[in-house]
Amino acid sequence: MNRVEVVGVTHRGRVRPANEDTIAVAGFLSAVPEGEPVRLTVSSTRPVTCLVADGLGGHADGARASRLAAQVIVDASPTFADSAAIVAAVHRADANLYAESGHPLPRGAMGTTVVVLTVSGADATCVNVGDSRCYLLRDGLLVQLSRDDSPPPSRPGPAAPTGRVTQTLGGRLTPAPIHPHVQRLSTIAGDRFLLCSDGLTDYLPVDDVENCLTGGGRPDDVVRDLLRRTLDAGGGDNVSALLVTILE
Repeated sequence: MNRVEVVGVTHRGRVRPANEDTIAVAGFLSAVPEGEPVRLTVSSTRPVTCLVADGLGGHADGARASRLAAQVIVDASPTFADSAAIVAAVHRADANLYAESGHPLPRGAMGTTVVVLTVSGADATCVNVGDSRCYLLRDGLLVQLSRDDSPPPSRPGPAAPTGRVTQTLGGRLTPAPIHPHVQRLSTIAGDRFLLCSDGLTDYLPVDDVENCLTGGGRPDDVVRDLLRRTLDAGGGDNVSALLVTILE
């Protein structure tokens, strides 16, 4: 039996006119009041899959792209017995975006990033394409499980957000191969995973993220605090976060 608690929130931010992010938990896609966290406790014998998809701003139909990709992955999620099945679903989502957008497009094909976390028994698998992230908090230590598809820094020192990614689902005039990043690990009760779009991590330093997660607050309060801090820091992009806690 897989038992997890998930608190999720999505918000358009303080600048963007619309929200192009999509969040999904155990088959449910985001259709919630903007900015209000929602909590779900999931008990299932099937794998439990959560994801954040961030539609590409400035491309055609970013919101549609993130929702379509999320729907393809969610529909396949009951069969996620291993990482190969998750990767195959991500590839199908990529192909569907190109099929739906058609060619040529004057503004480019619609595209999205995605980060997926599947919990199955005592194992978890993280798969990502783009710069939406997944972190694990265990024993007070925060570790990034996902891998950013971002351009290398132009100069030594901490890399500033570029707003560009080197790999996405869709998002190009002609289809290009994608190579999803995969991270597998064993879970223990009390593990916390944070899935988020770059609208959070571009504005909130990782130390602040860690402080929020280790502060001992209830998951609902932690997610509210993450959103508040991000908006206070400028909130220049859509913001989405899922906090996943392993109960058993």
